[in-house]
Amino acid sequence: MLPGMPAPIGTGGEGVRSIIRAHLALDAERTWGLSAHLLAWSVDPIWPVVPEEIGHDEPVVARVGSQSDPEIPFDILQTSGARLIAIVPDDSDESLVSAAAAGAWAAVSEEDAHVRLADVVRNVSEGRCPLLEIASQRTSAAFAILAMLREAWSRNTASSPPSPLNEREVKMLRMVSEGVTNREIAGRLTLSEQTVKNYLSMVFEKMGTRSRAQAATMALEYGWLRED
Repeated sequence: MLPGMPAPIGTGGEGVRSIIRAHLALDAERTWGLSAHLLAWSVDPIWPVVPEEIGHDEPVVARVGSQSDPEIPFDILQTSGARLIAIVPDDSDESLVSAAAAGAWAAVSEEDAHVRLADVVRNVSEGRCPLLEIASQRTSAAFAILAMLREAWSRNTASSPPSPLNEREVKMLRMVSEGVTNREIAGRLTLSEQTVKNYLSMVFEKMGTRSRAQAATMALEYGWLRED
């Protein structure tokens, strides 16, 4: 936590947010500017970033795009299992694709960071991938974002667990990751929509996930959706 900043309070009781660690790979001025916002929402900002101290699946916030910090070791962050949250210049397709190329789980524009970052950190720490969700809605950049995410996350699959999915389940999850609805999946595979729902329920059970987006995110991260 930043020196001189008040410690966040959370007891874990009902209605009280649990405290989440987020590593800030940002310059000092920007770090101080965001810390009060994060602390107010029970997010503990860790600065400066020490890659060896980043826990698996912990969020790391860094600038990506035209003003990326050349000192940020993105390759080390990926191999540590960290979940990158990219601060990007704006919410343009180009910025989102740049974030995906860096392996980011989420992208937040400079303008919105002070308002949205805490919520994004919480979503990412819970296993959601907001960038994947954006890709499913933004047709103009969906293909590029998904391609970049697959490529970036595939670099960190050497220690990934073996896939529990069969061929049909992989095919379904590929379509889910592309934003295809259950009804559309049913049409493509000549199945009933209920059958698709049943298959996906089995997928969720195998993977320990609770939603389409969470399952697709995990499968992409582990490289289970690659076409060899």
